[in-house]
Amino acid sequence: MNKTIGSLLCLAALGLAGLPAAAEPNPPSLLVEFQGPGGHSNGNYGRTSALHAAGRAVVQLKQLLPAGSYAVRGLGGGNSVNSIASDGRFEVTLTAADATAYNALAAQVAAAAKAGADAENAFRNVREGDLTAGAPATIRYTVTPR
Repeated sequence: MNKTIGSLLCLAALGLAGLPAAAEPNPPSLLVEFQGPGGHSNGNYGRTSALHAAGRAVVQLKQLLPAGSYAVRGLGGGNSVNSIASDGRFEVTLTAADATAYNALAAQVAAAAKAGADAENAFRNVREGDLTAGAPATIRYTVTPR
């Protein structure tokens, strides 16, 4: 009888040991959004693409942030198959030991967003103040804590 109870207690302890540790319910994350003029791929070929800027920013993240300190999800945007994306976005979840480290990582995310927008604007030879159909031709970005 004691052997049975001891075995059950061991199994229960092993089951509890396999449970994940209590994690923060909503890890700190940032929503990174890009806006541009958009257009149809046929008549507006050569315009800046907000989705391309988002992709360029994700590439920058890999260069700026330490491995394991972030996770990117939800890269998306655009209106249809035959369009130049007027919007692009992704979410970055940050893993930091404390508020100071989090703020440093968040600053790097903002730097990556700026670099992505700047790279897309430079690739399309668009400068601040240029207009397309009366709207800004440049890619703009925002970084919002969630």
